[in-house]
Amino acid sequence: MKIAIFSDTFLPQPNGVANFVYQSAQSLAERGHEVCVFTVCHAKHKALVTSCEKINVIILPSLPAGAYSGERLTLPMGAAFKKLKKFQPDIIHSHTPFAVGWEAVWGAKILKTALVGTHHTFYDHYLKHIKADYNWVKRFSWKYTVAYYNRCDLVLSPSQSLADVMSVKGLKKPIAVLQNFIDTGFFLPPASACVKNELKKEFGVKGKSLVYMGRVSYEKSIDQVLKAFALVLKKNPSLQLMIVGDGPERNNLEKLAVQLGIKSKVIFTGLLLGEKLVKALQANEIFVTASKSENMPLSVLEAMAVGLPMITVQEKGLAELIKDGVNGFFVPSDQPQALAEKILELIGQSKTLEKFSIASRELANKYSKENVTCLLEKAYEQALKFKKEK
Repeated sequence: MKIAIFSDTFLPQPNGVANFVYQSAQSLAERGHEVCVFTVCHAKHKALVTSCEKINVIILPSLPAGAYSGERLTLPMGAAFKKLKKFQPDIIHSHTPFAVGWEAVWGAKILKTALVGTHHTFYDHYLKHIKADYNWVKRFSWKYTVAYYNRCDLVLSPSQSLADVMSVKGLKKPIAVLQNFIDTGFFLPPASACVKNELKKEFGVKGKSLVYMGRVSYEKSIDQVLKAFALVLKKNPSLQLMIVGDGPERNNLEKLAVQLGIKSKVIFTGLLLGEKLVKALQANEIFVTASKSENMPLSVLEAMAVGLPMITVQEKGLAELIKDGVNGFFVPSDQPQALAEKILELIGQSKTLEKFSIASRELANKYSKENVTCLLEKAYEQALKFKKEK
């Protein structure tokens, strides 16, 4: 099958959508499909982006999206069409409802090709980034998003919670849940306690530690994790916290760590990829997040695959991933005290930590690359069927 993938975000951008688009394109190519990705990137990243193995990446002309730091904007004027027509895809898959996404819509309409659209997240949670966090803008955001995906033959959502909201907001097209996937052969638990201790030394960790991994941005509520950790240190001053990732909130969080008097106990690693990322996760005991905006976060899946017990809020996709009392604990949102209490409870129970670790790994295996890519292929077949039936 010839598959054209469109996305306004792609590696090396530090977000889950960019990572998933790359990983899914590679996985499809590995299964024998011909894959062409249409995206945008900064000029300094062009050589890196176009050197992707197994897939052809076409960079569309773009400018900085001034309202949102690090993002790029292309004018949807048919910039992709000539190369898309030459590629002659069997199916088009759009991962974002923005400028590049509209190139997919128009290309599919002109070429009469089946169009699949994945809606990855709750975009209204990100409006603060562009200083538009108002109720009327949120309503417009949903109307715009639903109007875009109503142009697709099939819509995919990584979580049931997002799929349900899409239907309530007016989606008329068929929608199916297709979870994100991870490479469970790459994200593995540490081979032994000895290996784990060596990794701790590598990252400057002394003793037991907690980790948050993901985009470092305001909607992730990392400030709640820092406040909870400050409370934890009053009872257990030997613990450390690792923040893995980068984003627009990093400077503010580093300042908050200073204000809370915990700077020496918090390690900001910045963006880590590949083997370095796996090692960072393996060096810790518990994964912690207070984010209320997660849909089906790759960061959580990757941490589970490494065998980390979870302490999270019971929100959105997290409620579908974590099993309370099986591989982790839920805590109320925006309550650092409750988060601190669960951290202290779990960190002191070695048998529970071990049990949760094993369960996390077992649950993560459900989201293996092989399983989810097979389901994606079936979704493409379904979209082709819907197109023929029109």
